[in-house]
Order: sequence, then structure tokens, then C-alpha cells
Amino acid sequence: MKPGKIKLTEDGEQEAVIEFCELAHIPIVHIPNEGKRSAAYGARMKRLGLAKGFPDLFIPLALSGYHGLMIELKRDRTRKATSDQKEWINYLNDQGYRAGVCYGAEEAIAEIINYTGGRK
Repeated sequence: MKPGKIKLTEDGEQEAVIEFCELAHIPIVHIPNEGKRSAAYGARMKRLGLAKGFPDLFIPLALSGYHGLMIELKRDRTRKATSDQKEWINYLNDQGYRAGVCYGAEEAIAEIINYTGGRK
């Protein structure tokens, strides 16, 4: 870590991505699948459509032959995608979405810029 550089939590990394998208007028949606829950609440959320491993972020713009961009955001490269996350990413790519894992806000923002052409 560089001196003076603050290491963000995964939430902080995600907040930075959301802020970038808001400033760039890029629509973005967070899919709240993470978090620890009681067994009863987890069962209720599953009945309501929670899907274990589904990506964190969705850019609902159909561009370059894709239906949209889906990002599983990890704070850094020490965090690995789970098998459920990998299955969702493969499935979404097969269905015509651009989907993948990004490590940190900087990488996610670069992916979003690449996908959207840096829309404003």
C-alpha cells in the first residue's frame, strides 16, 4: 500500500463506483445479495428472489451487442469469487450480458468506462 493511500472496505470501494457513475450520468443498480442473515430471514429473502452469488452491480445499458454490464466487485485480489459467483458470471455471459469480477473501484470504473465509452 502506498503511503497516504487509504485502503477502502468493499462497501467503500462500491460507494466510489456508485459516485463515479452518478457523476458520469451512467445508470447503475446495486443488487443487495451480500450480508449475514438469520436462517429465517435468509429463507424469506430467498423466497423473495435473492440469488446466492449474483453480481453486485448492474449497468442497464445495452451496448456493443450486450444486454448490460454486470460486475462482481471485490475489494482486492486477495478476495476470490465463489463458485456461485463464477456460475452466475458464466451464465450471464452466455445470455448476452457482459459480466465479470473487478478488484477495487479503480478496476470497476475502468471497466465501466470501457463498456460505456465514458458517457456523460
